[in-house]
Amino acid sequence: MDQVNPAVQRPGEAPPANPDRWWTLAAVECGNFVVYMDGFIVTLALPAMARQFGVGLPVLKWVIVAYLLTVTVTLLPAGRLADIWGRRRIVVIGMGVLVVTSVLCALAPTVETLIAFRVLQGVGGGLVLANVMAEITAVFPKQERRKAMAVNASILALAQVTGLVLGGLLIGQFGWRSLFLVILAVSLAGLILSLRILKARPRSQDRSAMDWTGAVLAVVATSAPFLVIEQLSQEGLNPASLAILLGGAAALALFVAVEQRLAKPLLTLGLFRSRAFTFGSVAAAFYFVAAVACYFLLPLYAQLVLGRSPVMAGVLIVPLSLVLTATSLTVSSLGDRAGARNLSTAGMLCVSAGLVGLSWLGPDAGDASIIGPLVLLGMGGGLFHPPNNSATLNTVPAQHLSVANGFLSTARNFGQAIGTALAASLLAHGLGAAGADAALAGEVGARLGGSQLEAFLGAQQLAFRLAAALGLVGAVISVSRGAEAPAVH
Repeated sequence: MDQVNPAVQRPGEAPPANPDRWWTLAAVECGNFVVYMDGFIVTLALPAMARQFGVGLPVLKWVIVAYLLTVTVTLLPAGRLADIWGRRRIVVIGMGVLVVTSVLCALAPTVETLIAFRVLQGVGGGLVLANVMAEITAVFPKQERRKAMAVNASILALAQVTGLVLGGLLIGQFGWRSLFLVILAVSLAGLILSLRILKARPRSQDRSAMDWTGAVLAVVATSAPFLVIEQLSQEGLNPASLAILLGGAAALALFVAVEQRLAKPLLTLGLFRSRAFTFGSVAAAFYFVAAVACYFLLPLYAQLVLGRSPVMAGVLIVPLSLVLTATSLTVSSLGDRAGARNLSTAGMLCVSAGLVGLSWLGPDAGDASIIGPLVLLGMGGGLFHPPNNSATLNTVPAQHLSVANGFLSTARNFGQAIGTALAASLLAHGLGAAGADAALAGEVGARLGGSQLEAFLGAQQLAFRLAAALGLVGAVISVSRGAEAPAVH
C-alpha cells in the first residue's frame, strides 16, 4: 500500500532536501532509460525484420512510429492520472506493462501483431515517462536540479547508444527478437527499483478529476499530423489529407474550449502564461524533430550504403552519445552564468550544423566525415537538454508538476515521433514502394547500387536538410523565451 509523505510544505517555502533524492533519481532514470532505449533499439533491426516478414519501409516504420506515437498520446492523461492516483502507482503500472509487452513483442508471429504489441508497449512507456522529470523536480532543491537534469540528459544518451550497440550485437548473434528480452530485463529492474524506492506523495486531485473528453480530443489532435504525413508520402496533397488536417485542427480547438470550461482540466492552460514553460516546451519538440533524423537514418545508411554489420552501424553513433553525455555533465555548472536561453539556443544551432554536415554523406563516406557532424550533434544535445528542462519546469507550481511534466514530455516525444515519421516517409517516398522493399531486404553486408543508391542518398540528403531547417526554427523559439525566471515552489 502506498505510504503518503507526511511532510507539509508551507506556501512559498522551498522544498526540503530529500535524503533519498539520488536513489529516487536512480529509480526514475531506470524507467527513462528503458523507454528511450525502446524507441531506438529497433532501428537497427528493420532490415532483419524486412527479410523475415517480407515487407518494406512503408510498413516497418510503424514498428517505431506506432510506439513513439502511443507514448506521446499517453503522456497527458498519464500526468493527470498521476495527480489522482499518485506518481508511484502510475510508474509501477507502466513498468509492469513494459515487462508484459516485451514478452509479447518477442513472440509476435506477424508484423501486424508486432505493431499492435508496440502500441501497448507505448502505453506503458507513456505512463513511466510522464513522471520522470516531475519526480526529479519534486525531490531536488533548485541548486541541485541542474545536476539532476544533466544526469537525466546523460541517461537519454546512454539509452540511445546502449540500444544501438547492444541491439547490433544481439541481432547478429540471436536475431531481432532478442532485442525485446533486453527491454524485459531493464523493465524488470525498473519495476523492482520503483517498488522499493519511490514514495507516494500527497495527491492533488480526486478521482472525479479525470477529463476523459479532453483525453480523447488530445489523442485525435496529436494523431492527425502523423496521418497527414502518411497521406502526403503516399498520394501527395489531396482532399483526404486536407480533411485530416482540418479534423485535427478542429479537435485541438475543441480541446482548448473544453479545458477552459472545466474546473479540473486535463491540461492547466494557465501554465502557458509562463513564457519559459511555453517556449521551452515548443523548443524541446523542435529539438527532437531535428535530432531524431540522425538516429533513424544513420544506422540504415551504415548498413545499406556502407555495407556495415548491425553492430558496427550501432557503434557509429557512439561518438554522438559520448559527447552528449560529457557536455550535459559539464554544462550543468555553467547554467547560472550563461543562462538557459543562451545555452539552449547554442545547442540548437549545433544540432542544425551537424545535420547539414550529415546531409553531404556520399556512397563511400569515411569515419572522419561522419564523426565530425556527430560531435556537433552531441554537443548540441548536451547544451540544450539540462538548461531547457530545468528552466521550463522551474516556474511551475508544485501542484501542477505532474501535468506540466506530462506536457513537456508530450512535446519532446511528439517531436521525436514526427521526426521519425518524416525521415521514414521521405526515405520510403524517395526509394519508391518496390525500391523500399528491396533496399531493406538485402543480405547483411550487401550495398545498394545504381538507381537505388542514388535514390537513397537523395532522400537522405533531403531529410537531413529539412531536419536542419526545423532545428533553426527551434533556435529562434529558444532565443525568444526571455530571461530565465526564478523557481516557483
